[in-house]
Amino acid sequence: MLDFSISTGQLMLIWSFAGAICCLPFFTKNIWQRFFTVPIIFIAIWLSFYTNHEFIGRPMYDRPPEQFVYEHHAVIYDKGERLIVLWAVKDGINKLFKFPHTEQNEEALDQAKRNAERSGVPQMGEIVKEDPVEKKSRNNEFTLKTYRFPFQKMMPK
Repeated sequence: MLDFSISTGQLMLIWSFAGAICCLPFFTKNIWQRFFTVPIIFIAIWLSFYTNHEFIGRPMYDRPPEQFVYEHHAVIYDKGERLIVLWAVKDGINKLFKFPHTEQNEEALDQAKRNAERSGVPQMGEIVKEDPVEKKSRNNEFTLKTYRFPFQKMMPK
């Protein structure tokens, strides 16, 4: 599966522009125009490093997957808003998710943290399906449920 985010899109545009500039000497007749390609390529390289530094490793402002393995979480304040940052593993890939704070989600994640520390057994998490009638008004709001990692998945036959 290919994850497409703002940073990968920006990098594709930067490198496409740099590649087009690299082909420019083949189409120019004046030699002084060919010397512009070197600084433009260096600027494209600098922009790509800057983009990586700014975006890679930041949490996605999104819901966690339907089912995941819990690793860690933290409650943070960002611009006066209380958010939860969740480190989760889905299909062997570690990801960070940032989503609005609710008391139910914080309690479920705190319980998962306590259970994992006490027993050493990884904790699973999933999003509980809500009735459309009882749907809450806030955007991106959902309820998490956590439980122990199933024994059958830990120790396959």
